Amino acid sequence: MEEHLLTLINRDWTSPALDAFMAAMSSLHFWIVPILLTVLAAAIRGRFRARAMLLVLALTLLVSDGIVGDGLKHLIKRPRPNEVVGGVRIVALNLHHAIQRLPSLFGAAPGRERWVVIHPSRPDPDTAGGRSFPSDHTLNNVCAAMVLTYFYRRFGWLFFIPAAVVAYSRVYVGSHWPSDVAISCIMGIGMSLLLLAGYEALWQKIGPRWLPRLYKAHPTLA
Repeated sequence: MEEHLLTLINRDWTSPALDAFMAAMSSLHFWIVPILLTVLAAAIRGRFRARAMLLVLALTLLVSDGIVGDGLKHLIKRPRPNEVVGGVRIVALNLHHAIQRLPSLFGAAPGRERWVVIHPSRPDPDTAGGRSFPSDHTLNNVCAAMVLTYFYRRFGWLFFIPAAVVAYSRVYVGSHWPSDVAISCIMGIGMSLLLLAGYEALWQKIGPRWLPRLYKAHPTLA
């Protein structure tokens, strides 16, 4: 059942435009500059809520990526689909060429084959890394969506849209099984709720004692 769903997403429900879009959504390096600029602008121009959000987001991603995600990968050691199933489309972005052609990235432009690299998997048991579960991309983006929703309840939930696209893209590019991203979504929501409750409890405890003026102005983090 899961392999059939993988085949549908990775091989059947595809197109050249989707190849480009999903490869871009699945590439952290493609987005690193706009992310850094956004973080810098929020840190410099934002007020208490924006800076508190950035701190909470950094701590949450440290837990999700560096502790939970990495720890479970080493514990479970589930092979990626492209490591055990032959013919899985491995879709990757030629980042240097993609940035050069950024204005036409998602359009019908000549030379697209140069910046979207696709090749079928050829499993080799000796080289399997076993890092399929959980999906760090999915886990981190869902956690980020939860944090943004907590701090900016009116518009923060919109980040769940790109988070869902990133999760889908990880199956599309052949890096994860559908169950990897589905369970990672649930884990991200549950873990974020626990961490956010912990951060708020910690602020209620240390805020009045260490930063009384700031706490008086901002009795809750959000």
